[in-house]
Amino acid sequence: MEKEGNANGETANMEYRQRMRQYRTVSGLTHARLAPLIPCSESLVGAVERGTRPPTEPFTRGLERVFGLDGELLELLPAIRDVNPVWFRKWPAIEAAARSIRIYQLAVIPGLLQTADYARAVFEGEPGAMSGEVEKAIKARLQRQIILSQANPPSLSVILDESVLLRCIGGPEVMTAQLAYLLDMMARPYVTVRIVPLSARSTAGLIGPFVLASDDGTNAAFLENAETGEVIHQIEVMHKLNQRWELLSGLAQPTYETIKIIKRVMEA
Repeated sequence: MEKEGNANGETANMEYRQRMRQYRTVSGLTHARLAPLIPCSESLVGAVERGTRPPTEPFTRGLERVFGLDGELLELLPAIRDVNPVWFRKWPAIEAAARSIRIYQLAVIPGLLQTADYARAVFEGEPGAMSGEVEKAIKARLQRQIILSQANPPSLSVILDESVLLRCIGGPEVMTAQLAYLLDMMARPYVTVRIVPLSARSTAGLIGPFVLASDDGTNAAFLENAETGEVIHQIEVMHKLNQRWELLSGLAQPTYETIKIIKRVMEA
């Protein structure tokens, strides 16, 4: 059962989006025409209206000014306090209950293994990112990492495309510290990280990142794209993702080679 706060937050978020869509439609504005009036990006307007990005106070003040409102949308913001987008809210609970987590990532270090500074650089790169919202998102991400420090942590197996190591997110100092932290986490017996080298002649990983979580026979997956994500339970999809994992696992370097690769990047 969801906590009452989350339920109220989702209700407020839904009401916010419905009112936003109603006022936009009545005003005869498309996402593209509304964006410069706020001002913000067209993609942010669409993301807030779909519920894949939470509305911020500056964004909401811009909306109210455009639509001639007097606090109608602003009063909903306190209830929309869950920093995770609607489509992600089910996943942390699944993640926390899992006994085994497998992650494939081809763009960034996975959230469970990110440092605060690296996470900050990732969040600050989002369109329309606001400092207050970024700090809340970092706090939520670090909170999720507690599962790796609890008494009986899940086994965490990560496969990364080599390009993740070469993408200098946050600058050299942030990236070096992130890679050092990655090595520290790999020293834990329940954490494994392996690299698929750029020389691997396979397109199996190019379809995008995914996460597989298992808890005593209950399986779930999380798929994410540029704007949204989805929790998956369907047997057919899970089967295909497991096949993809096995293929990527066969391409990945063993742990000792992965450690050498990471250290080589740090020294470059």
